[in-house]
Amino acid sequence: MKNIRLILLFIFLLATFSNAFTLRTNSIEHKTWNDSETLLKFLEQNSLPLKLYYNLDGEDKKIMHDINVGTTYYIAKDCSGGVYQAVIPLNEELEIHIYKSIENKYKLEIIPINYIQKTLKVKIKIDSSFIESVKKATNNYPLALNLHKILKDKVNFKRLSKGDEVGIIYKEKTWMNQKFGTQRVLATYFKHKKNKVYKFFYKGRYYDKRAHLRIKTSSFIVPCRYRRISSRFTRKRWHPILHIYRPHHGIDYANRVGTPIWATYNGVVTYAGWVRGYGRYIEIKHPNGYRSVYGHLSRIKVKSGQRVKTHQVIGLMGSSGMSTGPHLHFGIKVNGKWINPANKIVVVKNTQSKLRRKILKEVKKYKRILDRL
Repeated sequence: MKNIRLILLFIFLLATFSNAFTLRTNSIEHKTWNDSETLLKFLEQNSLPLKLYYNLDGEDKKIMHDINVGTTYYIAKDCSGGVYQAVIPLNEELEIHIYKSIENKYKLEIIPINYIQKTLKVKIKIDSSFIESVKKATNNYPLALNLHKILKDKVNFKRLSKGDEVGIIYKEKTWMNQKFGTQRVLATYFKHKKNKVYKFFYKGRYYDKRAHLRIKTSSFIVPCRYRRISSRFTRKRWHPILHIYRPHHGIDYANRVGTPIWATYNGVVTYAGWVRGYGRYIEIKHPNGYRSVYGHLSRIKVKSGQRVKTHQVIGLMGSSGMSTGPHLHFGIKVNGKWINPANKIVVVKNTQSKLRRKILKEVKKYKRILDRL
């Protein structure tokens, strides 16, 4: 059955790119997910069975809301105008695949996105605005925006000069022949007159050529002592119990049952109780739209409405809910969107020597390439 589904998806992708392909396909439509659209509305508008949504479990129903406004999705229709396949990106790693099986029944699956990724390098002379120059040279607007964000703490983009240049090594991601998702910058430099600044990517953060990390003021801390990280934040993880693909919106810290769990930052407890899947669970509201969550606890030591301070013990590590062993599931969201906690937590102010040696090895490799552009 798995092979049949893969063949169906292959046929759909082939049809997308071939005007000569006529097998069962009358049209391939690409549309944009709007701000009022939901999966239920999509099913109803396309005369698809609503049970495709209602038969999902609670967690899968929740992640259906992860579809971003502006996402491009594809529908394949047969000669009678009926939908026989649809592909909707759920995030950068997973997609919703709706198809009609050989039994003539509609199925819905969440599967990995088969995007194409390649590493590219380019040197660009800045002849207009920074973003427009990068976009013009690479035909990649998401890359231009990401590069601007990476360099803005070191470059004054309002005072550019003739002869300024930027060098980039990046991974370009495409799906359905379109630029897709985050365009990861591996290394970059910006040259202004005689001044040249570098940024190098290593495990979720950007460092300068001396492997120093610029940290913005933030008091978010690691929420517990841990022996290891058993699972990291990802948009695509094979669930160890359910044996399906799901996003993992957090970091799992493994240690003994009873390990103290701390509030990662000052805030107010908005929920302290049982949540299906996460077991004993705490949510804390912080300033500026941030919320942190703590799951699989063995014991809760705070109440809803209680104010807490950074490093205050709020619970104990456990294995409650759907869990394969004692650990803390820790997540952070801002304005309702999950973010990678590793990008927000301040672990140390100075890069440790062992880590710094690893980073410098990467810096040396990429700097050599950049300087030859």
